[in-house]
Amino acid sequence: MNFEWRNVDIELRNKNKNMAGSHVKLIKNANGVVPKGSLCAIMGPSGSGKTTLIKALAGRVSSGSRTKGEILADGHERSYRNWCKNVGYVDQDDCVYEQLSVLETITYAAKFRLKDKNVDIHQKVEQLLNELDIYDISGTRMCSVSGGERKRVMIAVELVTQPKILFMDEPTSGLDAHTALNLIYLIKKLSKSHNMSVIFTIHQPSAEIFSIFDTLVLLSDSNTVYFGEAKSAEDHFAKYGLKKRDLSSFPEFLADVLKVKKKYTESHENQAIMSQMINDNEKSCNKQFGAIISTKNAFIIDLKPSFKDIIILLHRRYKVSLSRKKIIFSIFIFTFFFYIFCKFVSALLDSTAVKDIITAIFNQYTFYISNTDIKNSIREVLSNIEEMKKVFSRPLAMNFLSFFFAYSMIASTGSFSQEYKMIMRELGVATFSITSYYLSVFLFEAFCYLPMLFCSALFVFFKFGYTYIKWEFYLFFFGGMFCYLPTILFFGSLTKRTKTIYVLISFLALTWILPPTIYTGLYFTAVKYDLNSLHAFIYIVSLFPPLHYNTMCVAVAYKLSRKGVKLFETFPRLKECTDALEKFFTSYLFDSVKIWQMFSFFIVTTSVYTLLSFLFLGIRLMPDMRFKLSK
Repeated sequence: MNFEWRNVDIELRNKNKNMAGSHVKLIKNANGVVPKGSLCAIMGPSGSGKTTLIKALAGRVSSGSRTKGEILADGHERSYRNWCKNVGYVDQDDCVYEQLSVLETITYAAKFRLKDKNVDIHQKVEQLLNELDIYDISGTRMCSVSGGERKRVMIAVELVTQPKILFMDEPTSGLDAHTALNLIYLIKKLSKSHNMSVIFTIHQPSAEIFSIFDTLVLLSDSNTVYFGEAKSAEDHFAKYGLKKRDLSSFPEFLADVLKVKKKYTESHENQAIMSQMINDNEKSCNKQFGAIISTKNAFIIDLKPSFKDIIILLHRRYKVSLSRKKIIFSIFIFTFFFYIFCKFVSALLDSTAVKDIITAIFNQYTFYISNTDIKNSIREVLSNIEEMKKVFSRPLAMNFLSFFFAYSMIASTGSFSQEYKMIMRELGVATFSITSYYLSVFLFEAFCYLPMLFCSALFVFFKFGYTYIKWEFYLFFFGGMFCYLPTILFFGSLTKRTKTIYVLISFLALTWILPPTIYTGLYFTAVKYDLNSLHAFIYIVSLFPPLHYNTMCVAVAYKLSRKGVKLFETFPRLKECTDALEKFFTSYLFDSVKIWQMFSFFIVTTSVYTLLSFLFLGIRLMPDMRFKLSK
């Protein structure tokens, strides 16, 4: 693939308060051509714009930046899907899963990016391991490999798709001279064997490394001083009267001469020569065309799910996050705390506290009705409080369960943040979609909770039998996982600051675990006294699916617990009263809400939170990408 850039200007947002202006120009009128299969080095001192240029060439431009110019691949402007399939990008920061081995790291990359191709993945991975001379360390974890070996692994990850262009930002950074030389030799060899163009930045190479370059781009103070064959650069500088000293190498000479900036105190003669070289380079390369500055990045969120991607993501997440010891320990801790929780609920239900709660509910209900017969029925309820305790124990136990769910799943908010950089790197090369990633995280978290919930459910069954816990308890017990997780993952998708989210959800969870009759009482109070602020509070709280789910569970448990109660046959008005109270459980949004309507609220709000999670994950995780620099 022939690659060319013309008249490229890049201005980034000014983050330095000591400098005037909203933007800082880091690349000025850059031009260049990289022939197919060549090795191109972008060289210059710190602050010359090397990283800014190579990121722009790779399609990575910070949001809000001002850009102008053209970047062409085989004579055409780039598009997201086609570009990502044909290029590789190795960043200066090696973002990898430290717990995976070298072999696993490359294998997962191959499984993701070669899933639609008829390729023997194991053979491909083995070939890359041998080609990059890392076969001997294939079983070593990434956290234990050296810097040079780490770079080779990252190159192998990008080579699985046989890219036509490979971009690398400072590949020799942090390496000793010998390791750096071997790495550049390897890159040169790969560019020839794969017929692949390699474009990379480098600060100050040795003379031996410099001799390997095919093409050279020299930057100074955001300007392109030279572009052409690396072997011709020395003669080019000599034409302008700039020659290296006898005892210095040409790369050392370049490191000195390219430092010319207005803020430095070099001779005016050198500054004038550099300005002349920059102007002559622009004249020789410049191809004028009408261009309008662009300030907007491409907003790309791939929502198409892939079953294969979800399975691979689940498998990798299991490898990275779980071990047998961790699973057994988590189940033990979870079940232990659930045991303590159940003992507390059991003691509470056996105490006189339940009688007080029932009395409070009916007294509250009496406050909002005027029917004298129903009020008389309520007095009959309170006079038969011991029998009514059996009716209310099941919905009360269900309501206590919401407390357990709300606070045991808060840890899932950090599910996205723990692999933020790695996922961003993979999404930047279209490895998988946001939907596939979200579903894999959701399923993994659900699978983690499933054995814990199963063990807890078994414990409840053998400990309490059918005293307070009936069949619907177990249904809602496992269903709660699919209620709370989407909401908690939504908050996790908002920010990387997990501590902030923990605190926020801890307070919000208090609104999810309150008995629904409290909200119904607040609703009727707001209606009776025309309290708009109270109405607003109820509507805000009702935006969260857990409230609807808890209300639905409590209402269903209450409905089922009243069946077959002999007391209602003796006191018909008592049954009429408890039937009327059923509506009181769910009427916190409107005067009368049925259970199926509450279920609909739950489904709608959960769906909305899931879709919003896709959106916010896309905003957070998709790297800043811009393929057209001009409008």
